[in-house]
Amino acid sequence: MAGESLQLRKEIERFKLSTMKISEKINSVSDIWRDNNYASLQAQIGELAKNSKTVVESGEKTCSSIDKFFEIAAEKV
Repeated sequence: MAGESLQLRKEIERFKLSTMKISEKINSVSDIWRDNNYASLQAQIGELAKNSKTVVESGEKTCSSIDKFFEIAAEKV
């Protein structure tokens, strides 16, 4: 992992963990709540998780591109 993208990778990981926590907490109360509002909330959290996956994947690709850019920039011609 190159240093140029290290901070961005840390932020992506924090974002990923936060999203997972939200999903876990909502799913953990499914035994208690069984109404339409909970079903709606659960569906919205599912959509958030799906969109978050896209953000994380894009972030990882960006980090790889940053690392490759600096690797190429460091080459001596």
